[in-house]
Amino acid sequence: MRAIILLAAILLALPARAADPALQQAMLAEVNAIRARAGRAPLTLDPRLSRAALDHSFDMLRRNQLGHAGSDGSDPGRRITRAGFAWRSYRENVGAGYQDLRQAMAGWMNSPGHRDNILAADVTQVGLGFAAGPGLMPGNIPRLFWTMVLAAPR
Repeated sequence: MRAIILLAAILLALPARAADPALQQAMLAEVNAIRARAGRAPLTLDPRLSRAALDHSFDMLRRNQLGHAGSDGSDPGRRITRAGFAWRSYRENVGAGYQDLRQAMAGWMNSPGHRDNILAADVTQVGLGFAAGPGLMPGNIPRLFWTMVLAAPR
Protein backbone atom coordinates (compact mmCIF):
# COMPACT_ATOMS: atom_id res chain seq x y z
CA MET A 1 0.00 0.00 0.00
CA ARG A 2 2.82 2.44 0.90
CA ALA A 3 4.43 1.78 -2.48
CA ILE A 4 1.17 2.65 -4.24
CA ILE A 5 0.84 5.90 -2.24
CA LEU A 6 4.45 6.82 -2.98
CA LEU A 7 4.13 5.99 -6.68
CA ALA A 8 0.90 7.97 -6.98
CA ALA A 9 2.50 10.97 -5.24
CA ILE A 10 5.46 10.94 -7.58
CA LEU A 11 3.34 10.51 -10.70
CA LEU A 12 0.81 13.15 -9.67
CA ALA A 13 3.43 15.50 -8.18
CA LEU A 14 1.61 15.47 -4.83
CA PRO A 15 3.15 14.97 -1.39
CA ALA A 16 2.58 11.64 0.33
CA ARG A 17 2.45 10.84 4.02
CA ALA A 18 2.77 7.31 5.24
CA ALA A 19 1.64 5.94 8.58
CA ASP A 20 1.72 2.44 7.14
CA PRO A 21 1.38 -0.13 9.96
CA ALA A 22 3.45 -2.67 7.99
CA LEU A 23 6.28 -0.15 7.61
CA GLN A 24 6.16 0.66 11.31
CA GLN A 25 6.15 -3.03 12.27
CA ALA A 26 9.13 -3.67 9.97
CA MET A 27 11.00 -0.79 11.62
CA LEU A 28 10.15 -2.10 15.08
CA ALA A 29 11.39 -5.60 14.21
CA GLU A 30 14.65 -4.20 12.80
CA VAL A 31 15.25 -1.88 15.76
CA ASN A 32 14.56 -4.66 18.26
CA ALA A 33 16.86 -7.09 16.40
CA ILE A 34 19.63 -4.48 16.52
CA ARG A 35 18.99 -3.82 20.20
CA ALA A 36 18.92 -7.56 21.02
CA ARG A 37 22.34 -8.06 19.38
CA ALA A 38 23.65 -5.26 21.61
CA GLY A 39 22.04 -6.70 24.76
CA ARG A 40 19.42 -3.93 25.00
CA ALA A 41 15.76 -4.33 25.95
CA PRO A 42 13.20 -4.29 23.12
CA LEU A 43 11.10 -1.21 22.38
CA THR A 44 7.36 -1.04 21.81
CA LEU A 45 5.62 0.93 19.07
CA ASP A 46 3.70 3.98 20.27
CA PRO A 47 1.14 5.65 17.98
CA ARG A 48 1.68 9.07 19.58
CA LEU A 49 5.39 8.93 18.79
CA SER A 50 4.57 7.80 15.25
CA ARG A 51 2.19 10.76 14.89
CA ALA A 52 4.91 13.17 16.07
CA ALA A 53 7.39 11.54 13.66
CA LEU A 54 4.94 11.66 10.75
CA ASP A 55 4.08 15.31 11.36
CA HIS A 56 7.77 16.23 11.48
CA SER A 57 8.53 14.28 8.28
CA PHE A 58 5.73 16.12 6.49
CA ASP A 59 6.94 19.45 7.89
CA MET A 60 10.44 18.77 6.54
CA LEU A 61 8.93 17.82 3.15
CA ARG A 62 6.91 21.05 2.98
CA ARG A 63 10.01 23.11 3.80
CA ASN A 64 12.31 20.96 1.66
CA GLN A 65 14.72 20.95 4.59
CA LEU A 66 16.17 18.22 6.79
CA GLY A 67 16.58 19.06 10.47
CA HIS A 68 15.44 18.59 14.03
CA ALA A 69 13.79 22.02 14.35
CA GLY A 70 10.20 22.31 13.19
CA SER A 71 8.90 25.16 11.04
CA ASP A 72 7.29 26.56 14.21
CA GLY A 73 10.62 26.43 16.08
CA SER A 74 9.64 23.26 17.94
CA ASP A 75 12.17 20.70 19.10
CA PRO A 76 11.41 16.96 19.29
CA GLY A 77 10.32 17.20 22.94
CA ARG A 78 7.72 19.83 22.16
CA ARG A 79 6.38 17.81 19.21
CA ILE A 80 6.19 14.64 21.32
CA THR A 81 4.33 16.52 24.07
CA ARG A 82 1.96 18.01 21.47
CA ALA A 83 1.19 14.45 20.31
CA GLY A 84 0.06 13.58 23.85
CA PHE A 85 3.13 11.68 25.09
CA ALA A 86 4.42 12.71 28.55
CA TRP A 87 8.13 11.89 28.32
CA ARG A 88 11.07 11.64 30.70
CA SER A 89 13.60 11.14 27.89
CA TYR A 90 13.54 11.32 24.11
CA ARG A 91 15.75 11.05 21.05
CA GLU A 92 15.12 11.71 17.37
CA ASN A 93 16.69 10.46 14.14
CA VAL A 94 15.90 12.18 10.85
CA GLY A 95 17.00 11.35 7.34
CA ALA A 96 16.35 12.34 3.74
CA GLY A 97 16.72 10.65 0.39
CA TYR A 98 16.53 7.06 1.62
CA GLN A 99 14.48 5.04 -0.87
CA ASP A 100 13.19 2.57 1.71
CA LEU A 101 13.30 1.58 5.37
CA ARG A 102 16.31 -0.67 4.85
CA GLN A 103 18.34 2.27 3.53
CA ALA A 104 17.16 4.58 6.31
CA MET A 105 18.12 2.05 8.99
CA ALA A 106 21.52 1.43 7.37
CA GLY A 107 22.16 5.17 7.21
CA TRP A 108 21.28 5.64 10.87
CA MET A 109 23.31 2.63 11.99
CA ASN A 110 26.36 3.95 10.09
CA SER A 111 26.14 7.27 11.94
CA PRO A 112 27.48 7.12 15.53
CA GLY A 113 24.95 9.60 16.96
CA HIS A 114 21.96 7.98 15.28
CA ARG A 115 23.20 4.51 16.26
CA ASP A 116 23.54 5.67 19.87
CA ASN A 117 19.91 6.87 19.78
CA ILE A 118 18.69 3.48 18.54
CA LEU A 119 20.71 1.64 21.20
CA ALA A 120 19.97 4.08 24.06
CA ALA A 121 19.12 2.50 27.39
CA ASP A 122 16.91 5.44 28.43
CA VAL A 123 14.15 4.82 25.86
CA THR A 124 11.37 2.21 25.85
CA GLN A 125 9.12 3.21 22.94
CA VAL A 126 9.53 4.20 19.31
CA GLY A 127 7.57 5.73 16.44
CA LEU A 128 8.28 6.23 12.75
CA GLY A 129 7.09 8.73 10.15
CA PHE A 130 7.73 9.04 6.41
CA ALA A 131 6.76 11.71 3.87
CA ALA A 132 7.58 11.87 0.15
CA GLY A 133 7.20 14.39 -2.61
CA PRO A 134 8.27 14.73 -6.22
CA GLY A 135 11.51 16.31 -7.32
CA LEU A 136 14.91 16.67 -5.77
CA MET A 137 16.51 18.83 -3.12
CA PRO A 138 19.89 20.50 -3.65
CA GLY A 139 22.54 17.83 -4.09
CA ASN A 140 20.09 15.71 -6.12
CA ILE A 141 18.63 14.19 -2.94
CA PRO A 142 15.14 12.73 -3.41
CA ARG A 143 12.43 14.42 -1.36
CA LEU A 144 11.93 11.42 0.93
CA PHE A 145 11.93 12.33 4.62
CA TRP A 146 12.19 9.89 7.53
CA THR A 147 11.78 10.55 11.24
CA MET A 148 12.27 8.06 14.08
CA VAL A 149 11.27 9.18 17.57
CA LEU A 150 12.44 7.19 20.58
CA ALA A 151 11.23 8.02 24.09
CA ALA A 152 10.37 6.81 27.57
CA PRO A 153 7.25 7.92 29.44
CA ARG A 154 7.28 9.83 32.70
